[in-house]
Amino acid sequence: MVVTDELYASLEQRMAPVCRSAVDTGEVAAYLEASGVNDRVAERDYGVTSVFSLAARLRADHAAYPTAGYAPGGHDPNAVAPDRVGPASGVGVTLVRSALYLTPAVVAVGGATEFAGVPAPAGAGALIYGWATAQALAFLGYRALGAIGAVAAVRVLALGFVAAGAAWAGLLVAFGVTDPLAHAVAAGQVALFASTAVALVTGTEKRVLAAAAGVWIAAGAVYAGTGLWIVGAAIGVLVIVAYGPATRKGEWYRPRPREAARALANGAVGAGQAVLFASVVLAGGDLLREPVAVIPLLVGVPLAELVLVWHQRRVAVTRAALTDRWQYPRRLTRVSLATLGVLAVPVAAGALLTASESGRLAAVVLLAAVNGLCLVLVAHRRLGLAALLVWWPAVLIGVLYRALPGATTQLIDMLVAVVLFAVCVPALGVVAMVLKDRWSYR
Repeated sequence: MVVTDELYASLEQRMAPVCRSAVDTGEVAAYLEASGVNDRVAERDYGVTSVFSLAARLRADHAAYPTAGYAPGGHDPNAVAPDRVGPASGVGVTLVRSALYLTPAVVAVGGATEFAGVPAPAGAGALIYGWATAQALAFLGYRALGAIGAVAAVRVLALGFVAAGAAWAGLLVAFGVTDPLAHAVAAGQVALFASTAVALVTGTEKRVLAAAAGVWIAAGAVYAGTGLWIVGAAIGVLVIVAYGPATRKGEWYRPRPREAARALANGAVGAGQAVLFASVVLAGGDLLREPVAVIPLLVGVPLAELVLVWHQRRVAVTRAALTDRWQYPRRLTRVSLATLGVLAVPVAAGALLTASESGRLAAVVLLAAVNGLCLVLVAHRRLGLAALLVWWPAVLIGVLYRALPGATTQLIDMLVAVVLFAVCVPALGVVAMVLKDRWSYR
C-alpha cells in the first residue's frame, strides 16, 4: 500500500523536531504512539506495517540514516511488524509489590511502642532516611538493570545501601546516639527498605515477599509484647534472600554523574512520603488505640497500584483499537475521567469522615488518597509535582504541631484531616491534566 505524499509530508513536518533530537527509532515510535498512531493507522494512512517502520522511515528522511533500506517517503517492502504481546494481567504482581511497599509501615505500626523510647535520629529519622534512600537507589538500580542486567542492579543497590547505612550510623554517633539498640533499630529500617528496593527492581517480589512474611509475623509478635530482636532476626533473613544474586558472576555498573539528579529527585519524593507518614501515623495521638484506623492505609497502596495498572491497560487497549489517530484524545479523556473518579473516592470518603468528626480515620484515608495521587504523578514522570504533593502537607502538619502544643488529640486529628483534604482537591485537578496528557504515556 502506498499513500499520498501529502499525508506523509504533513506528518514528516510535524515530527521533524522529534526526529532530529531522538536518540533512536524507539523514541520516535514512542512519540507516534503517544499521538495516537498505532500499527493499524500506520498501515492504512502511511503504507507501513508498524509504528516502528514508520518511525524508521521518518528518522531516515530527516537524518539520512541508511538503516531503512528504502527511498524517503516510499513503501518499505521489507518492514516486519514487531512482536506485540497484549497486556498481561498485573493484578497478582501488583498485590505482591504492594505488600512489599507496606512492610515498613507494618513494622512501624507493630513496633510503635518499642520505638517510643528510641532517639528520633534512630527511629523516625532512619525511617525517613531509608525511605528516601530506597527510592533514589531504586532509580539507579533500574538503570543498571536496563544497561547490563539483574546482577549489576543488585550490586548497585547492595553497595549503595551499605554506604547509606554506614553514613547514617556515623550521623547517629555525631548526634550523640551510642546506644546499641538505637543503632540496631536504624540499621534494621535501612535493611528493610534495601530488601524491598532490590525485589522491585529485579522482579523477585514473590521470593522476597515469602521472606518478608516472617517480618510481618515478627511485627505482630512485637505488637503482642515480645522484644525487637525477633524483628531483627527476620530482617536478617530477608536481606540474605533478597541480595543472594549479588554473589553470581556478572558485570559491574557505574552510574553516570548526570543520573544523580534524577536519583535525588526520586529520593526527595520518598523522603516527603516518609515525613508525611510519620506526621500522620506516628505523631499526635496513639494509633494503637484504634487499630481499625490503620486499615485504610494498609489497603490504600494496593488499591492505588491496581487503579494505575487498570488505567495503563485501558490506555494500551485504546491505542491498539484505534482506526483514526484523532480518536485517541477523546478516548484517552474518557479513560482518564474514569480513573480520576476512582482516585476521588477516598478523597470524598475522607471529607465525609471529617464532617462526622472521625478525624483519625479521616486523616489515614486521606493519606492513602495522597499516596495514590503521588503514585500517578511518579508513574508519569512528574517528580517535581509529586514531591510538592507530599512535602506541602507534611510541612503544614509540622507547623500545626508546633503552633498548637496543648491542643487535644481530637482537634489535631481533625486539623490534619482538613490539611490533607485541602491538598487532595487541587491535586486531583493536576492529576486529571497529567492523565489526559498523551505525551506522558511515552
